[in-house]
Amino acid sequence: MFNFKFNPIQQVLFVSGVLFNSFVIAADNAETETTETASEKAQPTEEIQVVGSRRAYYTQITENAEKLTSMPGSMGDPIAAISALPGVIIPASGGEPAVRGSSPADNRYYIDGMPAGYIFHEFNTSIFDAQTIQDFQLYSAGFGAEYQGATGAVFDVRLRDPKKQDIAVTLDASLLRAGVFIEGQATENSAFYLSARKGLIQYFMPEQDEADEDGIRVIDPPQDSDYLAKYVWDINPQHQLTLMAVGASDYVEAELTDNFEMVALNPDFAGDAKIDNGFASQAVTWLYTPKSGHEMQWIIARYKDDMTTEWGEDYYETIDFVEQYIKGKYSFNLTNAHTVTLGGEYKNTEFAYDLNTVHFVCTEFEVNCQASRRDPIHVTHKLTTKDSTVFISDLWQINQDVSLETGLQATRNSYLDETFVHPRMALTWHLSPNLTLLSSAGRYNRFADIGTAMPEIGNPNIKQPVSNHYTFGFKGEFLENWSWQVDSYYKTFDRLPTALPQDQDPDDQYYVAQTSGDAKGVEFLLNRDRADNWYGWMSLSYSRSERTNNLTGQTSDYRLDTPVVFNMVGNYQFHSGWQLGFRFIAKSGEAYTQVVDIQPNPYFEDKYIGVYGEPYAKRLPTYARLDFRASKPFSMFGKEAEFYVDVINALNRQNVVERDLDYVRVNKTGELAIEEEQDMGIFPSVGLKVTF
Repeated sequence: MFNFKFNPIQQVLFVSGVLFNSFVIAADNAETETTETASEKAQPTEEIQVVGSRRAYYTQITENAEKLTSMPGSMGDPIAAISALPGVIIPASGGEPAVRGSSPADNRYYIDGMPAGYIFHEFNTSIFDAQTIQDFQLYSAGFGAEYQGATGAVFDVRLRDPKKQDIAVTLDASLLRAGVFIEGQATENSAFYLSARKGLIQYFMPEQDEADEDGIRVIDPPQDSDYLAKYVWDINPQHQLTLMAVGASDYVEAELTDNFEMVALNPDFAGDAKIDNGFASQAVTWLYTPKSGHEMQWIIARYKDDMTTEWGEDYYETIDFVEQYIKGKYSFNLTNAHTVTLGGEYKNTEFAYDLNTVHFVCTEFEVNCQASRRDPIHVTHKLTTKDSTVFISDLWQINQDVSLETGLQATRNSYLDETFVHPRMALTWHLSPNLTLLSSAGRYNRFADIGTAMPEIGNPNIKQPVSNHYTFGFKGEFLENWSWQVDSYYKTFDRLPTALPQDQDPDDQYYVAQTSGDAKGVEFLLNRDRADNWYGWMSLSYSRSERTNNLTGQTSDYRLDTPVVFNMVGNYQFHSGWQLGFRFIAKSGEAYTQVVDIQPNPYFEDKYIGVYGEPYAKRLPTYARLDFRASKPFSMFGKEAEFYVDVINALNRQNVVERDLDYVRVNKTGELAIEEEQDMGIFPSVGLKVTF
């Protein structure tokens, strides 16, 4: 049974909760294993479908995806433009996005229905050429039974199908990246495209004979590359076969000296450091549409990821894993009012890791990982885990104005030996021609953070994180080409990892699932569709996200909690062909933990570490940035071409992205000293694209 404690947001979301509760009770009776369930704290949350509809045979980019591609600050990268969508936070230090109070680790990524290991390079650009994207959807909460392995958000990228045309070659180069894109017809019933890109920043960085003032001497500058190939064969009107290959790599090498902050904190980290990551994925998809209202799809895929990090006194971490995957689903019209989808997936993952490293027992919730440093370890291990999932969903068109989608998902992980049964629900109610009510709810789980679950460095018996999502909102239209949407959400998180202090860990468990939390917020989106040569949108969101250490009872803001975020995007096309756009963002400063004093470093003589105050109780100054983009199509030697200019941080605002102890100065003086790290200043870039 559920124990409701209604807070104001739960009262607003009561409609969602009542519908979902009756469904959850039935699911609980079917669940094969009792778990510490976040559903005992049932509270409201939501899912937002940010970008257009999915269409199976589509070779053109959707209008909404095109808007993201041309958004200023994105450098033509539609996935990188997600930071302008409501509820999405990019960490100040870089990395994958956090969505609606969830951790980046809570997300899952799909490419054409196939799970993807990562879709962002180490330096924050995505792995996709903009010409390959057909549609992009962000399910920020309350997503349906088809999706598993995520407790935060789902990023669903749909690649467009190749065009049946004469083979064309597009060359694209800017100060940051160069690429080639080839597309055309292979046979009467088949077509393909191939994208290959390489970062160029390494060619603009000067060689260094000695370390800079930050203690870094770059040996090999940051460099990345990616490729994507897709072949589609329309065998006949009922059968379609697709072959796809995706890959990416990231590499950087540098020397870290005594003036580098991490070396000042850990002197044994001094020396050459290297990051060398890469993945390769291949997939075969068969689509069968025997008759109207029926569709079957099967995907068979293989994914390989290699991650190597080296630093300091012969420290290294090498983690390789191979994933073999099969997924199928079948949709059919049971009656005129019911569309049923049945599906499932099976995944076999083999992990191999070789670690010679300092053992930090630490999670993203700890404010001072240095205090959790343990002795260096050398571990070599292999493990295999199998995940299996089945689901059923029913879309019931109750009448012309009301539809209800209900779903049930059962999933099992062999390594952690856990089974879950999760209910999902979504309600759409057209209250009037210009007003629609939207609500959704669901229960979710994901695999534990791999570093916390590995034998010898983690706890192989740790429990998987679970979450409840509830959402409630309205959307409507007014005037011509204008629309709005208001969404509220509530998420609960349970069984998140907690690092055990060494003096409280006699059995060397290292981690237990004893952190919980919640996230709640309201978002407003105002959108103007493309008309009269311009379009734009504005969003404003308010949210709070907290985490509680259940062992100590201490509650604090989540490290990526960002209460207020404002975005405004506009684009205008002049009659001359020039297209000019801007994007402005202003948001609350990121939460951080204040250093209140210093103390001797217990591992290194004459070195110091910080004494920290209340976790994440302070905030950095407000972050604001203005980006511009201008583009102009023209003809070059009779070929289609485009010239574009990007200006990131056009106001050259020095945003503070980190505030911490200045370890270099402290080690020299023995006195407390704080330093601030600032985001990059103004960054202009120009580029040229030509199609032959």
